[in-house]
Amino acid sequence: MTDSSERVAAPDVNAWLGALEPSARAALVALGELLAGAPRTAGPENAEQFTARCLRVASAASLVDENRELNPVARLTVPLTLAELIETHSGRCEVGPGERALAPMWTQTSVGDVRFRHPMCLRVHFPAGTVLESADCVVHVEARETVMRTAQVSVFVRPEHQELARGVLDRLQERGSALNPYRGRVVRALYDGGLRLEAFDLPAGLTRSNVIVPDAVWTEMDLGVASVRDHHARLKALALGTRRGVLLCGPPGTGKSAVCAVVAREVAGDFTVIYVEARAGVAVLSDVVEEAQRIGGPVLLVLEDVDLWCLARRAGGMGLSELLQAMDIGSDARILTVASTNDATTMDRAAIRTGRFDSVVEVGFPDAVQAGRILSALLQDVPGGDGVDVAAVAAALPASTSGSDLREIVRRAVLVAGDTTVSTGQLLSEVGSGRYQARPPAGGMYL
Repeated sequence: MTDSSERVAAPDVNAWLGALEPSARAALVALGELLAGAPRTAGPENAEQFTARCLRVASAASLVDENRELNPVARLTVPLTLAELIETHSGRCEVGPGERALAPMWTQTSVGDVRFRHPMCLRVHFPAGTVLESADCVVHVEARETVMRTAQVSVFVRPEHQELARGVLDRLQERGSALNPYRGRVVRALYDGGLRLEAFDLPAGLTRSNVIVPDAVWTEMDLGVASVRDHHARLKALALGTRRGVLLCGPPGTGKSAVCAVVAREVAGDFTVIYVEARAGVAVLSDVVEEAQRIGGPVLLVLEDVDLWCLARRAGGMGLSELLQAMDIGSDARILTVASTNDATTMDRAAIRTGRFDSVVEVGFPDAVQAGRILSALLQDVPGGDGVDVAAVAAALPASTSGSDLREIVRRAVLVAGDTTVSTGQLLSEVGSGRYQARPPAGGMYL
């Protein structure tokens, strides 16, 4: 028992109750009324009462509720559509609670640098002549997905209007697709218990002029882009399939990720670019592909370092089945999938076949000519860079020198030079030292 001297009387019971969670507040009020023997006074109108009043029935139990679950992207696009309808019919529609007698819930979602305001949980009454020409309806949106609730959109109508309710749901989803704020953007597909898309910016400064790879790489990438962007209708009419997949393979640091970034930057706007992180690839790659089809227009899917999560079945590849299933969805979809791997031999043979990954392109170590071009690009803005004999430096390089190695050679030379200009001799010294390559020591175990 707590000593009575420690108890503090609440100066304002209503204020104290108002600070509680809604469910706790309702329970305490009901308990107080029960103990006091006081008759229950009419409280605020709850969601069911709102729906029944708007549709002019005695109880919501006599209505029909047509509903559909909302996938992760529809949890934004359908509420955006509903917000648009509320604004369009602001003089005629009425917004009510979405849950019990709680106030309508609105929220804001940022996609890149754009902030969207939309409902989270509410009901709205659209009288005849607005959403439906000849009937009233009440639309309920619940955009929160938790263990206890499912994200969904519902349309309440009188039983004789049930078919019309299905049409409302169709139009909400179609308009939501048109309003999709992710279309034409560069986004990352993440997995945190379900699929989530997040807009992000690509690395600046990467172009074909400074990402030096074999011409065959750009030729294959251009073929894939043209396939889904320019020749979709023709290939579909010929029943040849339009979806394409390109697998870039080669040692670390040779420019595979840079190639993906260059192509993504070139096509963004015309394409929706979706980078799929490893956890999402393992768990929900099929969902990503299905969402890509709903977005509409051409889509570039980027699966970097796919070998980290999709090994051959003999190696127990945890993401193989998800990859194979996803690559078989929508052969006529306007989707170009570009994946990268350090070692194509770790990939299952079932993945590397026409119709999934149609071509495997090697991005190997640069030869002397390519190394010289890479050095010229890296030295373009470096003080003294225009005086460096890039051919001499390229000739001194070991055979297995990657583009990232060359970047580190130049960076070390700049750091060593300090406030002075970089010279051919400094670059040759860095090449000779071998310190630009992060290699483990040759010694044994340290204690």
